[in-house]
Amino acid sequence: MNAGTVTLQGQYYDGRQPIGVPATLVFAGPEAMLIGANRSHGYATRQLLVSPRVGRAERFISLPDGGQFQCADQPALDHLPHESQSEGLVAWLEKHLSVALASVAVIAALLLAAYFYGLPAVAERVAARIPIETEQAVGREALVWLDNNQWFKPTHLEQDTQNQIREGFDMLRSGLPLERHYQLEFRASVIGANALALPGGTIVITDDMVHAAETVDEVLAVLAHEIGHVELRHTMRHVLQNSAVAVVAATLTADAASLSVAVAGLPVVLAQTKYSREFEAEADDFAFKLLKRHDRSPEAFATLMERLAKKHDEDQHAFAFLSTHPVTAERVKRARAAANGSASTNHPITQKK
Repeated sequence: MNAGTVTLQGQYYDGRQPIGVPATLVFAGPEAMLIGANRSHGYATRQLLVSPRVGRAERFISLPDGGQFQCADQPALDHLPHESQSEGLVAWLEKHLSVALASVAVIAALLLAAYFYGLPAVAERVAARIPIETEQAVGREALVWLDNNQWFKPTHLEQDTQNQIREGFDMLRSGLPLERHYQLEFRASVIGANALALPGGTIVITDDMVHAAETVDEVLAVLAHEIGHVELRHTMRHVLQNSAVAVVAATLTADAASLSVAVAGLPVVLAQTKYSREFEAEADDFAFKLLKRHDRSPEAFATLMERLAKKHDEDQHAFAFLSTHPVTAERVKRARAAANGSASTNHPITQKK
């Protein structure tokens, strides 16, 4: 405290009763005198601690005997020892709105960067660490939930049609790293023409999607795309990216039970999943290479997508696949570019209703 006498008017709290009494605190050089509450008491100024400045709120001076003196904020208090060494910076920021707003903008930018770049990177690493058996458990639970809640119903496809598609599906999965974990399921569904990959290798294709295709090659093109999502762990990565809780659970335990609890909304998320453009492009490229490896042309993918897009324009509620796998001219173009040099195939679906 600077030389000279400074007098502060305020309230004194003895530290035992929550009721303050009027008091005066007088500073005279290195000494301070508290007057009030039928008492007077002297203190060394260096023994006093003043609370941080918070806007225009009153401040508290802590006394060595456990009491406190409350008074209005004023410049004289800046010369007392402070409880927080960072108060000067905080007070300065409070007086500079532009700096505070800039700080908020920086924090927001960092949070967005963490969400769009950091979280996907973490999800990719975590998904790679989750055992396939754990993914399968989550996938089975999701399928049971979808069946029990009437999203899916038993298929109406003839057995010969199912067998024909299964034969092609078995061909596609042959030799893949996750070959033995794949399971193809046919379902009638309220979600229309669709196909989706569940965690762990279960792929569901709806009757409407099979009916929308004119050849087995078109059905296999869709299944190859979903196989791409499975092999690249897109489904699990997508779920993790949309659930920070799931990321933490999977990182700490890699346990099916805890992970399934963390992503309790997984079935609905999967049914409505809209993969990123990056994921779609990766799954497309995987599918095109897989089809060509088995002498099937990616042209079938382009043809089916164009047909679905045309029908979708006529009835926007009919083709759910397009809401989760948006068709773009770029994707069709890339499919046709990949088809160059491929043998033209045309395997009609037998006994299709």
